[in-house]
Amino acid sequence: MRHIQFKKLYIPQKGKPMNVIVFASGSGGNLQASIDLSLMRPDLLKVGLVVTDRLGIFAIDIAHKYQIPVIAIDFEKKCGLWNENKKNSEKILRYQQCAIQYHNDILKRIRKIEEKNTICFDLAVLSYHRWIHGDLYTYFHERMINQHAGDLNIVNDRNVRRYVGINPVLYALKAGEKMTRTTTFLVRDGHDTGEILCQGPWVDYTGSCPITIQKSYEHELIQKRESDWPSLQFALKHIAQGDFGISKKHIHIDGCKVISFKGEPTGYAGVHLEKSTYKLTPYYE
Repeated sequence: MRHIQFKKLYIPQKGKPMNVIVFASGSGGNLQASIDLSLMRPDLLKVGLVVTDRLGIFAIDIAHKYQIPVIAIDFEKKCGLWNENKKNSEKILRYQQCAIQYHNDILKRIRKIEEKNTICFDLAVLSYHRWIHGDLYTYFHERMINQHAGDLNIVNDRNVRRYVGINPVLYALKAGEKMTRTTTFLVRDGHDTGEILCQGPWVDYTGSCPITIQKSYEHELIQKRESDWPSLQFALKHIAQGDFGISKKHIHIDGCKVISFKGEPTGYAGVHLEKSTYKLTPYYE
């Protein structure tokens, strides 16, 4: 492993912070965590644009507070609701095609901003309720990271990740897991399938049983503060410093490429953060 050659996910440029787009769909906790890091380390990071798929959300208010430009387009108005389309194959196809076109149009707007201001957005951060496909995915190939509330290191007997998709905290607790953590990973053309960069500190479940949706939601709110935001800030800081790399040839059993941190292979689970070693102060809603 020590002889693997790695390509940096981002090459730092002297006097120029890494320019980030944050895709947000809700309260903007990860957006605020990104902004907090940019305020602490303006030499490393700049949040240059916010993209949202919903109107009137708190993430837009956060962006306006810090005078960050926003692209806000109502996804459901353009493409409809998944639950209203998922039982009909023709409707599913139209929905998927619309979603791809929606994000292709987002990319066109991003490219216009880049060209107008002679800038380049170096990284896209997803705190987002949509799957990314099409030209937008291609444009940010290996330059897009996502946050997932489940531990993507846990796999079944077929080496398939157990806690993917929506409600990973609920499913993990119902499966008997006693603690959960957030995973920060590279986005691939699949559902929660990319390379793991790092994972936030473990969060013990202190609620009662049986597990309900409400109890898992309350636990997830704690996890956001104690695992989600620290993991994101760690990833952003160390991508911006050029500490994360990716192998071009070496892969794990599921096809994920080997990731390095400060020149050393991390192993499949990436960098695990401990509460005692995490130095940055995460944002609290």
